[in-house]
Amino acid sequence: MIMSLIIGVDDDRVQKADLGDKIRELCEALLDDENVVAARNRITAFMNDPAATEGYAKLADLSEQLQRKEMAGEKISEEEGQAFEDLRRSTLSEPPVQAFMEARGLLQEMESFIMAYVSRTLELGRIPKENELTPAQGGGSCGEGCGCH
Repeated sequence: MIMSLIIGVDDDRVQKADLGDKIRELCEALLDDENVVAARNRITAFMNDPAATEGYAKLADLSEQLQRKEMAGEKISEEEGQAFEDLRRSTLSEPPVQAFMEARGLLQEMESFIMAYVSRTLELGRIPKENELTPAQGGGSCGEGCGCH
């Protein structure tokens, strides 16, 4: 079922705005945005580069292993830490990986901004002014207490 919202008073004569249509319009605008297109192209190029994806996957796996070890109360040796830093440095210096991370960051920032804008609109009951969107609400963070900052 597609959500509909009555704009104005509760009256059968009032035009309904189909939120599904509005959401599709926003999605179409995003897909047409040159920054989104460029970011998606960089992500696709990364995904089609086996050397880059394998290196990135190794880095992610090693990071996860070390986090699990640390959470289990085990100490990470100096050698393990150095191996991780060496792999991180070499992987993140690769241009396809850098392009991927930049593109992913851009898309995540856009998503956070859109979500914050919608959330703030629902909170305020009106379209927020620019100064009502704090950095935490529109600048790539999910707010206080999330643990990501």
